[in-house]
Amino acid sequence: MSEQPGQGEGPRQDTGNGIEAPARPGAPQPQSPGRPGPGQPGPGPQAPGPGPGPLGRPPVNGPADPAGRRALWLGIAAVVFSLFFPPGGLVLGIAALVIGIKAHRRSRGRHGTAPGATPGIVLASVSLVLAAISIGVNAWLWPELSAKQDCMDSANTRADEKVCNDTFTRDLEKKLHLPKGELKGYGDLF
Repeated sequence: MSEQPGQGEGPRQDTGNGIEAPARPGAPQPQSPGRPGPGQPGPGPQAPGPGPGPLGRPPVNGPADPAGRRALWLGIAAVVFSLFFPPGGLVLGIAALVIGIKAHRRSRGRHGTAPGATPGIVLASVSLVLAAISIGVNAWLWPELSAKQDCMDSANTRADEKVCNDTFTRDLEKKLHLPKGELKGYGDLF
């Protein structure tokens, strides 16, 4: 019976040129990388590093929370409403903020994700600021705005409407402490 290569010759070692030669008796045996051989010291103390996952956070294993997307859509709607109907933007912004924060907290507790929760919170905050500014400016200019509306309701001709717009522009310049005629070109915007 012939002997197969590598059988019966004992341990073998790599000579570096791709040919294995029988190991010398008593020579240390190569071990797999990262594991010390018998009688060899261990790898030493490991440097402390972050835990599993990026930045030491555990990997995300939990389910995605659909409330995050709901907060995102409410945040988008809140910004749009804040530009055209501020009270609606205020209500939708509060709803998006509450839903987004709850979704974010819930996902952190379950080690899951809440896609859209953070952008929903940001958009809700933006819409709340826009709505608050718009409502505040309207409240501050309420006397001038209501006087203009009363004047426009009683106006019968284009000339009367022009007088109403000019009066409103003068009142607005007084309230904003602007020089007379500063808002003359912007009268049609108001």
